Amino acid sequence: MEQPSRPVGGLRSIGLTAAVVTLLAACTSHSTAGHKSMANLTWAWSTPPTSLDITKDFSISGPVGIMSLVTEPLQRLSRTGGLTPVLARAVTQPNPNTVVYDLRSGVRFSDGQPLTAQDVVWSLRYVMRPQAQTAGAFSTFVTGVTATAPLQVTIRFKHPIALAEANLAVASYVQEATFAQAHEKSLGSAGAVPVGTGPYKVSSYTAQGVTLSRNPYYQGEKPAAEKITFTTIPQDTSAQLAMRSGSIQGTEITDLKATSQWEKISGSSLYSAPALMSDFLSMDTSKPPFDDVHLRKAVAYSIDRAGVAKAAFGSHASVLPSILPIGEIAPVAPSSAEAQNFLNQLPQYNLDPAKAKSELAQSQYPHGLSITVPYRSTSPESELVVLNLQQNMKPLGVTITPKPETPAQWGASLFQHTMTGLQVITQFTASVPDPSNLLGPGGVVGKVNIAPGRMNIANWATPPIDQVIDQMQSPDAASRWSATKTILTGIANDVPYVPLFDPDNVYVLADGYNFTKAVNIFDFLNGDWAFFLRTTS
Repeated sequence: MEQPSRPVGGLRSIGLTAAVVTLLAACTSHSTAGHKSMANLTWAWSTPPTSLDITKDFSISGPVGIMSLVTEPLQRLSRTGGLTPVLARAVTQPNPNTVVYDLRSGVRFSDGQPLTAQDVVWSLRYVMRPQAQTAGAFSTFVTGVTATAPLQVTIRFKHPIALAEANLAVASYVQEATFAQAHEKSLGSAGAVPVGTGPYKVSSYTAQGVTLSRNPYYQGEKPAAEKITFTTIPQDTSAQLAMRSGSIQGTEITDLKATSQWEKISGSSLYSAPALMSDFLSMDTSKPPFDDVHLRKAVAYSIDRAGVAKAAFGSHASVLPSILPIGEIAPVAPSSAEAQNFLNQLPQYNLDPAKAKSELAQSQYPHGLSITVPYRSTSPESELVVLNLQQNMKPLGVTITPKPETPAQWGASLFQHTMTGLQVITQFTASVPDPSNLLGPGGVVGKVNIAPGRMNIANWATPPIDQVIDQMQSPDAASRWSATKTILTGIANDVPYVPLFDPDNVYVLADGYNFTKAVNIFDFLNGDWAFFLRTTS
């Protein structure tokens, strides 16, 4: 799930006061005056979307990056946690458990139909369904989404929620309800592409790629590109050749250790920033063999995190001291320095064959065992992690068999909650820069998150964790900080997860193109990247 500055300051208070925030329809963070238009931009993805329905494929480098240009949210969440108006013209918070959105009038979908409150209600309910990949924690705190006027939507919560509006902004990819309901079973397929109010509409969706053209009814300032074509090029070397030949104008670099090769392409421009992304190992603590903490620690001491990071990413990744990067932790800490001090005191599991041998000797498998480890076939770092474990655990009598899976297979087991044993989890990104997403309800720990559509892949829950998990939804940052420390300390001691890397996002544009800002994963989540795009020729 891809930043110019890492958001390490506190997020502004969102969604929990009784004030009325007036959001003018003309207000926008985009400034496109005086820029040249371009006929077409071709952007390469490494993996084709399995659906353009984000509830079925919630991949940021794919369907979300596309549909964020076709649909619009109620508010747009920025990389720093700030909110700007899009479909909402005003947001009223009459009490801590309620948010009321008044919609802009005169907005039309790309087929000419007017936007109504019913479209918003249907869209929000659709992405919050328990079986949807977008569901997250919504079922734990949203009690109702209703149309309270023709252009007004009211959302009620069980209790005050931290970052409520921010989470709703990420989920509110509003589409035309009448069309979606008529095509609900096939929604997202080539014959039933969601209809939105964004700057583009899907004009072509085939096995070869997706083409967007301008939405004639779009009322806002227009991105520079008349058309954007998304094409699939799985191999990084093939993408380089395509850029050299002029076949593509932009892509995200998937093989970060090859960044220097991209820099050698004449006129190319690279944009790199921390991704606020977590790569980690997960071990199913609910059943043998990984219900044994000593085996889990033996695994943790058998991975050369620094070596694999260098081999997989070159200089474009850092080793994680916890399952979350500091950019997701610092917003709730008293200061960035205090967040860093806390991380520094957590137990670390670096490559140590002697400790790995000692832990295995204390486990139920002192003479070793055989383990099959699945990994996503399109993730080079995942394969390197598995091969590194295979090599380092072989002297201990542990036989590891790598098992590549297609992105569709891997994603299905993740969201259906059928992952077992030892797993390599990559590109795990919070939708907002705050620990509440990944450590709270809908996150990776606690009983509440052991279910289909939930992300507790390790099936790890303890009484102390379950006692504080609801604190991660508290509007009070100090309460979230206390719970964050409890949860991350528990993970470090009990090792259901082994933190690996926080890779950078690195994007590249061909000669004649640039971004006005260093784009990041949040810009692809909210569609801003297309507004930052310019032609220089």
